[in-house]
Amino acid sequence: MRGLQILLRTPAFPRFLRASITSSGQIRLKSTDGKDKDVGKDLNIDVNELTKKLDEALEKPINEQPEFNPRKDFMSFKQKREEAAHERSYIFGWKSAVFTLGLAGITSVVLLYLRKTRLDEEKRQRKLLAGKARIGGEWELTNQDGKREGSKELLGNWVLMYFGFTNCPDICPDEIEKMVDVVDKLDSEKDPVPVVPVFITVDPARDTVDRVKKYCQEFSPKIRGYTGSKEEIESVLKTFRIYHSQGPADKKVPDDYIVDHTVMMYLIDPEGNFFDYYGQNRRASEIANVIKSKVLQYERKKKVSWLG
Repeated sequence: MRGLQILLRTPAFPRFLRASITSSGQIRLKSTDGKDKDVGKDLNIDVNELTKKLDEALEKPINEQPEFNPRKDFMSFKQKREEAAHERSYIFGWKSAVFTLGLAGITSVVLLYLRKTRLDEEKRQRKLLAGKARIGGEWELTNQDGKREGSKELLGNWVLMYFGFTNCPDICPDEIEKMVDVVDKLDSEKDPVPVVPVFITVDPARDTVDRVKKYCQEFSPKIRGYTGSKEEIESVLKTFRIYHSQGPADKKVPDDYIVDHTVMMYLIDPEGNFFDYYGQNRRASEIANVIKSKVLQYERKKKVSWLG
């Protein structure tokens, strides 16, 4: 009955109702203010059963959840810090892996490019060395002043040589301007590298001494121009392995024709030997830098040989 007594005494139970328990185990409610006649009727409530349930509810623990264990249910500060560090290391490791793979790929491409460049240069040098014995030699022609002159008179100088003809519409003028530009760049260096520019015609039939002189002066007074007989020119062209072929002439104007020829500049060292060559695709600044480097290498080797 303890549970029932407590229930009837609680503040939530209406104060205007009076409760009593009959001998038959029923609850009787009566109104204290007399306003409600029906509340006095007996309620069919089994008091014993109600009491039993109330007692069980009161004796039952309020919260049947497992016992709270702070060590088990909560991570320590150290554990949280370790977990956060683990997450950061995972993210950092993933980014590092991507960065490393990207860097490795770029490095591989650069190394392959450098290797290819080195192999190409080695191949070029082998061809150059193999061709040195077959390119160049002594020669003699008539200079732009009408005097006999040739390789012997040019000894002791670096020579940049170009073969062309004065009636050339575009290629020859462009290449001669480039040759002059190279020479001017080398002359303007802090430590000047003197180079003599030389023009040799491949068209002796039309390129007379006067014509060659006038043509060279249009570009630069530094240029030394040469011409000669057909046989002399043929000999020099063969010596330097220069291809040339005269195109068909106009029937009305026999002197109007084009000469196909090798478009190349040759670098001759002070001893009169073929040293290097530069094709049409090379820029003036590039050629000037290469010549400067070649000259420095040549001079270093000379110093070593003198000391030895």
